[in-house]
Amino acid sequence: MTRRAILPFSCALALLAGGACRTQHAPAAAVEIPDQWSPEAQRSAEEPPQEWWKAFGDPELESLVDRAVAQNLDVAIAIARVAEARGIRDIAGGALYPQVDANAGVSRTQFSRNTPSGSVRGQRTQSFYAAGFDASWELDLFGANRAGLSAAEANVQAAEENRRDALVTLLGDVARNYVELRGAQRQVLLLGENAEAERGTLELTRSRFQAGLATDLDVARAETLVANTEALIPPLQASAAASIHRLSVLLGESPGALTSALSEPKPVPVAKGAVADLASGVPADLLRRRPDIRRAERELATAAALTDQATANLYPKITLNGSLGVASTQANNLFDAASTTWSIGASLFAPIFHGGALRAAVHVQDARERQAIDRYRLTVLNAFAEVEDALVSVARERERRQTLITAVSSSRRALDLANDLHLRGLIDFFEVLDAQRSNVLAEVQLASSETALTSDTVALYKALGGGWESWPEEQAPTSEPAPSGHEAQGTD
Repeated sequence: MTRRAILPFSCALALLAGGACRTQHAPAAAVEIPDQWSPEAQRSAEEPPQEWWKAFGDPELESLVDRAVAQNLDVAIAIARVAEARGIRDIAGGALYPQVDANAGVSRTQFSRNTPSGSVRGQRTQSFYAAGFDASWELDLFGANRAGLSAAEANVQAAEENRRDALVTLLGDVARNYVELRGAQRQVLLLGENAEAERGTLELTRSRFQAGLATDLDVARAETLVANTEALIPPLQASAAASIHRLSVLLGESPGALTSALSEPKPVPVAKGAVADLASGVPADLLRRRPDIRRAERELATAAALTDQATANLYPKITLNGSLGVASTQANNLFDAASTTWSIGASLFAPIFHGGALRAAVHVQDARERQAIDRYRLTVLNAFAEVEDALVSVARERERRQTLITAVSSSRRALDLANDLHLRGLIDFFEVLDAQRSNVLAEVQLASSETALTSDTVALYKALGGGWESWPEEQAPTSEPAPSGHEAQGTD
């Protein structure tokens, strides 16, 4: 006898024993979780800080985060989805209880004389009054409604994790765009200062040319250096403007709303404390901390419960029915004892033949459950990869930054030496321009590296999934749409 063939029999035995019928699902294949991060990325096993963005010590960033959480539209949508999921859960829960309805009515009927009823009645027109209650209750012997409630409850939990995941994404996006803004502004200032110095060199070269101490080639090379440096500024200004636009949208405002507030250049925030020390915890912590992993696990629970529900639909359903009321053709004796009417009974619904549709529904849900298992595993693996990538990126960017600090120091010294040797007539002017070009490149690369290091640190803490703990409950946006003018009212 096959496993599927004995399922109805085993469920019947479970029912007679007072238990519940539970479909046996293939267990979720375990995801191999390493004890620690790879040696290349490992730095610390401490728990990362919850409010990691505050470790940058930038009040502007903290203000943007608070406003974004209160006003972001993605978070508002996620909050509304939680409310929707809770409503669906309440609907599913209602199926477990008796359904009671009240009814009342009055009608007036004229009978045809050409029908038996009309021909024997002395009065062709008659009134009919009725009032009462109807009740029904499905016993849910095989757990279809309970499984539906379990699925709805797991879906609520998945929606709550989705809200938290939206917060994690929002925190990372606000911090990253803010860092990119300040980084672009710093590079614009740096290039502007270098261009100003290069223009001074150009004017000096022109004066020397007029005095016969320099050639026209020297002037052309100086002009080229100034133009190349100035050409680097507009793309950075465009990048800064784009960062402001993205931040404005993240705060639920028009793209230009923050232009005046954020246009003034400020330093790139630098990570301090545990953030700078790469506190990453251990890999197993991700299963508890990352909302997208927790959401995938709850979606798997939803799929498993729906498989139970589809299986329970293969078996009979028993419903108890009853009604109590009064009925009369006269309004003045409607509530007399003689007008009382009632009925009580039970009905059995047993699926016999549906062309294989019910069993096919089980196969569909079973396939969806297997998909949910694989999605969960993939989510966990991707989470591990994101953290590993971020850890390596931060570690390597730190090394790059230290190298660039040495490069900037050396290029400045080389520029000073080149200017001195040129004034003494020991080297060609081209050597001075080459030293200036090397110095600009080194300084711009260092500024870019410092921005990238902070941005990679933000990416690390976004990958670790922290920050949502600071807002444990749903927080409605401060800019809600105007009410529609009327609200649905009623009783349930």
